[in-house]
Amino acid sequence: MTEHAKIRQFVETNGRRFVETLKEACSFPSISAEGLGLEQMSDWLEDRFKGMGATVSRLEVAGAPPALLGEFRGTASGSGSSSGSGSNAGRTLMIYDHYDVQPVDPIDLWHSPPFEPAERDGRIYARGVSDNKGDLVARLCALETYQEVFGELPFNVKFFVEGEEETGSLHFEQICRAHADRLQADHCVWEGWRIDHEGRPELVYGCKGLLYVELRCRMLTYDQHSSNACYIPSAAWHLLRAVASIRGADGKVAIPGFYDEALGPEPADAPLIERLPFDEASELKRLGITSFADGLTGMDLRKALIYNPTANIAGFVTGYTVPGAAKTVLPAEALAKVDFRLVPNQDAGDIARKLRRHLDDNGFGDVELETIGEENPSRSPTDSVLGRAIESEAASWWSLEPAVWPLMPATGPMFPVARLLGIPICSPPGVTRPDSAIHAPNEQIRVDDFYDVIGYTAAYLSAYGQL
Repeated sequence: MTEHAKIRQFVETNGRRFVETLKEACSFPSISAEGLGLEQMSDWLEDRFKGMGATVSRLEVAGAPPALLGEFRGTASGSGSSSGSGSNAGRTLMIYDHYDVQPVDPIDLWHSPPFEPAERDGRIYARGVSDNKGDLVARLCALETYQEVFGELPFNVKFFVEGEEETGSLHFEQICRAHADRLQADHCVWEGWRIDHEGRPELVYGCKGLLYVELRCRMLTYDQHSSNACYIPSAAWHLLRAVASIRGADGKVAIPGFYDEALGPEPADAPLIERLPFDEASELKRLGITSFADGLTGMDLRKALIYNPTANIAGFVTGYTVPGAAKTVLPAEALAKVDFRLVPNQDAGDIARKLRRHLDDNGFGDVELETIGEENPSRSPTDSVLGRAIESEAASWWSLEPAVWPLMPATGPMFPVARLLGIPICSPPGVTRPDSAIHAPNEQIRVDDFYDVIGYTAAYLSAYGQL
């Protein structure tokens, strides 16, 4: 019997038990944005780690829910990392996940209670089942699977699980700095990426960064009758002009120095980008548009998705906004929410300072700027030992060739791991699909995908141990 067959047989035999473990994890309302259930969820996870034989530490900093470090010692492990040794003896693999979830609103759109996991038509519905408890539990089950099928791992494993990813990992860098000695590893498995609509596994080696700001303009003590717009200044128009100044007519960000540090594709990225599946006709139909922004298509479209930084208006609020009704008012203030996706080597703090300078230099010094969130971009080499194990096993576990993204268009908290700690990362295929409704009502995963990710994870752990 082949390795894959042994793994599949064990997962099939124990599948229902694994599903019940996932349901139990998803029954905790660990909503970081509301401060709910975090202690209970971290206690549950700590008990799971200890029950599997791990040494568990709580990595705490002021103001943050506890991050857990569950350490499993391998049979050939030494006292530390073996970076660059080319041998698995003493090697340490970090596995990053998070135990917090998004709020459930709007609750009336859920077909079953979000923290009472339900199975319907081969899917599990619950808040957090896709993002990220499905991958977290699948990896715990995969470790058990490996140990039962092959015996003890020949390398160390450190599960590093935080509790505020869904609120921007505000203390994650601080945790990494404060506990850097405890977090040393040779490679890091980041949160699971996904399986696409066609069942193709996708993996990624980095992510864009994010700067999220609020721009606020206050001009009056209170709203005025709109007939007075002939002599009273408008906060709404003033803020509109300020926001419009951020992006030029050519679609590029007009903040001086915005692109100075931005890095483009690396030579090795070209063949990966060419092989990325992107059905342009289907995407245009899904969006209800006839063309993409700036007429992008083909390789230019793929490169823009991965390597172009962006400036996006996420929201604009002012005055009277009741649909279908009229109220003639000149608003006293206006608020805009703007987010910037950043590419490697850009720095979120640096971009915030350049934005402030840009506003001041263009007559918008009275527009208040508040940074709501910032995460720096990160990327890792696509030829790491971990990456080779993850790619090779994805190619043999699924029937479709894996899609490899050098950089994810979205954002994650990997900068402290990849850059500050210097640990190469890779995010393998996970339980999520494009229709999993993450962050939305009726979040769900397919049971078969959950089983596949358990088995696949055990398979790439085996491959990693042999490289």
